[in-house]
Amino acid sequence: MRSIGEMLIVFALSFGACLVAGIPVVRWLGRTQRLAPLRYEDCPPLLAYQHTKRQVPTMGGLFLLGTAITVAVWRGALGSQEGWWVFGAILATAGLGLADDWMKFAQPNGLGIRTRPKLFIALAIGALLGAAIVRNPVHRVWDIPWTGRGLDMGWWSVPGAMLVFAGSAHAVNLTDGMDGLAAGCVAIALSVLGIWALEGDEHSHSLATWCISLAGACIGFLWFNSFPASIFMGDVGALGLGAGLGAVALLTHTALWLLILGGIFVAEAGSVMLQVASYRWRGGHRLFRVAPLHHHVHLGGLHESHVVMRFWLVALMLAILCVLSRGVLG
Repeated sequence: MRSIGEMLIVFALSFGACLVAGIPVVRWLGRTQRLAPLRYEDCPPLLAYQHTKRQVPTMGGLFLLGTAITVAVWRGALGSQEGWWVFGAILATAGLGLADDWMKFAQPNGLGIRTRPKLFIALAIGALLGAAIVRNPVHRVWDIPWTGRGLDMGWWSVPGAMLVFAGSAHAVNLTDGMDGLAAGCVAIALSVLGIWALEGDEHSHSLATWCISLAGACIGFLWFNSFPASIFMGDVGALGLGAGLGAVALLTHTALWLLILGGIFVAEAGSVMLQVASYRWRGGHRLFRVAPLHHHVHLGGLHESHVVMRFWLVALMLAILCVLSRGVLG
């Protein structure tokens, strides 16, 4: 991929493929009763909301990622070792999400894989990616926002990759709690990363293909996932998309920029961590009505579709800020 025109072609192909594949897959998942289990049984304020979603099937990430990967590979996303690294990271983390989704249906309590094992596995995948990065001096450099400078992370690339990769995967997963919220925010962030990757050397062009193919599939997925949703992406989709986002950021020197570009994901994950810390250390006192942040806003009286639209707008504004800032100072 060498031009904006080629990016648009990949985007359109991925969008169309996801749209076409989604029609029969959504029907099949509905017939096989792959319905989302209750997630908030211990949170009475959200039980009524959850019951409105009881008949919506999940695991839509299967066709979202399936179409994105197919188009990306077809259009040359495996033309460099960096492209293979992203491919492996997405497959491994999406596999973790698929196992989690499957166990939620297989187990009577619907809990799936516990949080700590999922986090440890994501950290391990991030460590493998970091070990590959640390051998290449080019990939070890992280751009410092608004300075026009880079920082060679050296061996700190490994723990840095673990933190960025696992954090990105789980933050996107936490954001996936309302119709269209995660898919829209991820599409925005990936589009910006794709533009940045296109500006890099020949090895970065395969990363641009990954970004734009995933972004196109996310927009295609919104056909089924926007309010009122007829399918959820499940952990297989959310973890896989978050893995792709984190991996590309690490390989395009934009891991620190991702904190700004993915500000919605940072806020969502941060709200959960602050809520847990406050509850444990302040005698059961909660900072938010409920976490993640989107549910706090929703319970404040804003309709779900309005919450999602406002979060998309914030994500878009952060994307514009990053593009303009890095364009001037990068």
